[in-house]
Amino acid sequence: MNSNLSSKSIQFKVVKIVVLLLVAQLAMAQKATIERIDPPHWWAGMQSDTLYLLVKGKNLSEDIMVLGDRVHLIGSTLASNPDYVHVYLHIEKTAPAQTVNLRIGSRKVKYELRKRNSEFGQHQGLTPSDFIYLITPDRFANGNPKNDVIQGMHENKVDRSEPYARHGGDIQGIINNLDYLYKLGVTALWPSPLLENNQPSASYHGYAITDNYALDPRFGTEKEYSTLIANAHEKDMKIIKDMVYNHIGSKHYLVQSPPDSSWFNWWPDYTQTNYRATTLLDPYAANFDKLKMTDGWFDEHMADLNQRDPNVAKWLIQNSIWLIEHFDIDAFRIDTYAYPDQDFMSTLNRTILEQYPNFFIFAETWVHGHQVQSFFPAQNPRRDDETHLQSVTDFQLHYAINEALNQNHDWASGINRVYYSLAADWLYSRPDLLVTFLDNHDLARFYGVVNKDMDKFKVGVGLLLTLRGIPSLYYGTEVLLAETDGHGKIRQDFPGGWPNDPTNKFLVENRSAEENMAHGFIKQLANFRKTSPALTAGTLRHFVPENGMYVYFREHEEQTVMVIVNATERIASVKLDRFEEVLGNFSKTKSVTTGFEANMQSHINCAKMSITILELLP
Repeated sequence: MNSNLSSKSIQFKVVKIVVLLLVAQLAMAQKATIERIDPPHWWAGMQSDTLYLLVKGKNLSEDIMVLGDRVHLIGSTLASNPDYVHVYLHIEKTAPAQTVNLRIGSRKVKYELRKRNSEFGQHQGLTPSDFIYLITPDRFANGNPKNDVIQGMHENKVDRSEPYARHGGDIQGIINNLDYLYKLGVTALWPSPLLENNQPSASYHGYAITDNYALDPRFGTEKEYSTLIANAHEKDMKIIKDMVYNHIGSKHYLVQSPPDSSWFNWWPDYTQTNYRATTLLDPYAANFDKLKMTDGWFDEHMADLNQRDPNVAKWLIQNSIWLIEHFDIDAFRIDTYAYPDQDFMSTLNRTILEQYPNFFIFAETWVHGHQVQSFFPAQNPRRDDETHLQSVTDFQLHYAINEALNQNHDWASGINRVYYSLAADWLYSRPDLLVTFLDNHDLARFYGVVNKDMDKFKVGVGLLLTLRGIPSLYYGTEVLLAETDGHGKIRQDFPGGWPNDPTNKFLVENRSAEENMAHGFIKQLANFRKTSPALTAGTLRHFVPENGMYVYFREHEEQTVMVIVNATERIASVKLDRFEEVLGNFSKTKSVTTGFEANMQSHINCAKMSITILELLP
């Protein structure tokens, strides 16, 4: 009797425990929370009919149910980190815009499938007729001082005396100066990344992103960014989005709590990349050097993404498409292009261009030598694969121009460097799409590099705006910003961009005579270039430099422009009989900078260290 009672008592206790466990599990399920879904919304009628959702929360489950018109669940997987679940949807091509109901475990959420906005631009892309203006937004203009400090962010102060601190420039500051840029002749704006960079220090530059779907509130709101884009488009100015695929900031939620260890390239100890892009094409490269190049970290506070992981790849590609569609972007500039997995980069480029055929993608390739630089753009005959990348930044021409103005002239030095650099254009399928520049946000400012020599400055600018390619100007070059000492300093504040600045260089009356000379020269050439078929669509024909003199022509059926560079410190005369193959059909010249017309003579006199730009007339 006692034994039976004891047995029943035990059974009762076991049942009670099981019930309590079930109740506890049910309570846990009921407490499931959704913190975020990437992407936060999507659109009906996109090129791809599959959508990957990365869901982050607590007490998640791979038990997913989808209720939507022609929207179906392909599958779901709970990540190694149970705070994430991967969800894969099939969206039929005929699916309408709608609100899709998702049940994730016991949690119900609504997911918006939007109608694509047919009023948006056609993602215009870039062409050789464009003139890019590169802006570091934190240092350009402070249009809204109220967003300088955002409580709760790691770096919550502004200190304009500190080169690596935040200074307060923002999107509204760019909006306020669109007329200034339009009059300068700019046709495309390239702000460095505007996405959230909630890092403890040096967060101003934007390249250590901490949320790929949110603007940094210290730069402004989505509404302000959309206003900038709309206003720029109204002025026929395109918008370039600066993208980073190699790494994200160490405070990014995906670094703080990764879905899986495979999302990043981890090492036993911190290992920095060797920065050797040559290992990607070097037939003798050691495997260790290749791995260190691609999987080493760019910096300690920039976690290196593993794009070989299929979910990482999907997440990055969808984020790119989301940004283009959501904001009506025209082009991407890709940061640190050589460092991510190159098969992924090819897939990314191809996928974007399939969705947006008029889009344009160019990449930073900070490398040495055309043999390395030409490895990356599309249609390289020496590669077995296709990169689908339209263009890269032309560092080789940048080096050549800088050296041409600071070296003695010899067989392969001085102005001959420019000649040899352009002679390597046979390596590119579209050299006219290379993005050219004198300096940028990572380099010493050009006016400082030429030791504040106005003659050399004008030669450099003249080369930039008359040679082949898509020219890019770093903000403030036009008013002779000249810092050469370190990233924080070369990213100078534009004088007048802040309400209490002692002088405002946006205004002609506040600029010095030299500053107005530089600004006027750029403005004149840039606006001439806008309507010049020779400079934007013409072929390039150049002659071997002689005695520091370099002559080239931009030829189009509607116009021919002749450029003479005297890169010496002496007055020189150029005899024209050498150029008969081009000059034969012309009898007059018209100076692009002065408008002065003259009959063709047997020679042209050139001032020391000068550039002469002539439109040829019959």
